[in-house]
Amino acid sequence: MWRVLVDYFSQTEPLTVSAVAITLFWSTLVLYFILKIIVEKAWGAVNINRRKILKNEQERTKRFALVRERLHQDATAIQRRSNILRLNFFELKQALQKDEISAVDVLDAFAWMALEVHSKTNCLTEFVMEAFDEAKRLDEEWRGKSNKPPLFGLPFSVKGNLFMKGYDCCIGLAKNLFEQMDSECTLVTHLRCQGAIPFVLTNVPQALLSFVCSNPVYGTTSHPSDSKRTPGGSSGGEAALVACGGCSFGTGSDLAGSLRIPASLCGLVTLKPTEGRLVVSNKHDGLPGKGRLGMGFGFFTRSVGELKFLLGNVFGSSTYRKLVPQTVPLPLSIQRINEVHNRKLRIGYFLDDGFMRPVPACERVVRETVAKLREAGHKLVSFHVPHPSLAASLFYKNLLPDGGEYMLQLYSNEVISAYLQRFVTILKIPTCLRSVGSVLLRSTSPQLSLIARSYVSDLGDLRRTQELTDRYIEIFTKEWKLFELDALICPAFTVPSVPHEYPSELPMCAFTTGLFNMLNFPAGVVPTGVVTQEDDEVLESEASFPVGYNLALWRLREAARNSKGMPIGVQVVTLPYEEEECLAVMEHIEALYNTA
Repeated sequence: MWRVLVDYFSQTEPLTVSAVAITLFWSTLVLYFILKIIVEKAWGAVNINRRKILKNEQERTKRFALVRERLHQDATAIQRRSNILRLNFFELKQALQKDEISAVDVLDAFAWMALEVHSKTNCLTEFVMEAFDEAKRLDEEWRGKSNKPPLFGLPFSVKGNLFMKGYDCCIGLAKNLFEQMDSECTLVTHLRCQGAIPFVLTNVPQALLSFVCSNPVYGTTSHPSDSKRTPGGSSGGEAALVACGGCSFGTGSDLAGSLRIPASLCGLVTLKPTEGRLVVSNKHDGLPGKGRLGMGFGFFTRSVGELKFLLGNVFGSSTYRKLVPQTVPLPLSIQRINEVHNRKLRIGYFLDDGFMRPVPACERVVRETVAKLREAGHKLVSFHVPHPSLAASLFYKNLLPDGGEYMLQLYSNEVISAYLQRFVTILKIPTCLRSVGSVLLRSTSPQLSLIARSYVSDLGDLRRTQELTDRYIEIFTKEWKLFELDALICPAFTVPSVPHEYPSELPMCAFTTGLFNMLNFPAGVVPTGVVTQEDDEVLESEASFPVGYNLALWRLREAARNSKGMPIGVQVVTLPYEEEECLAVMEHIEALYNTA
């Protein structure tokens, strides 16, 4: 057959060959649109997913109504809830341990508050209906006993990518709806064994990889202070809930800043540990088969003391290691933390990582923190991220080693969130066009130009990327040792909370946090204030914050405009497995701001 075709075309006039080529082109185009219509019409996959979303929302609305019905609104119940919700974490813990309040009453108070917060921010995806029976069982089992488990009766929230047995874990994708998990996240199981009660699941971005917390299944989660702005991501629902006092603490994961970005944007405390110090099973990774990025799991709290207490209950726990043997058997050392508190430290700092300059507000709080630490007697030294362009290129290659192919599979046949459509469109650009785009952007936006060309081209390039990542970690660590640093202070993120439509246009911001995933260094966030009117004015000044024709900086300025009053923080970084040093410095910074 092929020989016949070859003979035919060799004898055909050039015009006829051209006509055949044109016919094949238009036939292919017509076939493509026919298939597209089949997929998108009522009988197609996209509309099947739309119907799944509608059905899920109808059933979910009924479940939320059931929770509202069981939360009585009489004056006594309202007063009891108010009294409970006034307690801080440790006061609440102590009252539960002493039987001054019951687990049932505490859960009632936080369930009521969670509904209030949800009505304002749309942070919840589900209530864990078994939580109410769990609280009752805990009261019956432990009432009057002095040896209650350490987290007895504390209600906590579960990020929407952590498995809860009997519940969907759809990560904002309709294709994953009505597929209940048959296992539970090991972190949730451990916290439950410690007496805590998982009672709500929280919202995440569609397919996780964004800091706008939006998906078509559960909608868009907004910032507690401004409904037009994002709480961050991917743990945005968690941060919004905890920031408003809707739970005693929250849980989360961090592949490129998903704990630290929401903490910074919502004024919370968190820490991304070294990957091996807390390994978690039974969860959606977001990017399975990721490159050399250390995945961290942790908590959202309102103080470093609370975070320290929670990490102390899981780090190196023999109980937890039975669930996940890969976790390093290294308990949190309070003695080490105290030793760090009792000596003067040598701390490095930078305002700008050399790849993407943060907005003036984020630089200002680093300068203020440096000044406070100097005044307290510590040695502060200026530090520069070595070879920032190389580091950024390696980070983006490790983030999407397949060029976005897996992400596109997740988004296929999905209703795409309006705030993520631009991101999905960018993922669809062929690598050859990305190279062209990189050249065109080189003079106007070196950051976007670098991102456009940061993809793994073949297996050889994959091996070289892994080799260079190893070398870069060695270079950074060598520089750290050369400066004899105990810790490093830098911006928690590049911007404060921005309107929902901007995160898809700010991929260059991810390096601020993602660098420390690639290095696999512990990194925590401490709130240090809010954006001021002066910060907003400096942002607009070309003399103080030059943007020029740089498209990335121009969009950054536009996104961060009028941010007065929005929370900001600093990031504290230490060497691998030095979480104790990180927590000690975080605690010190927190104390300096609290006494100011």
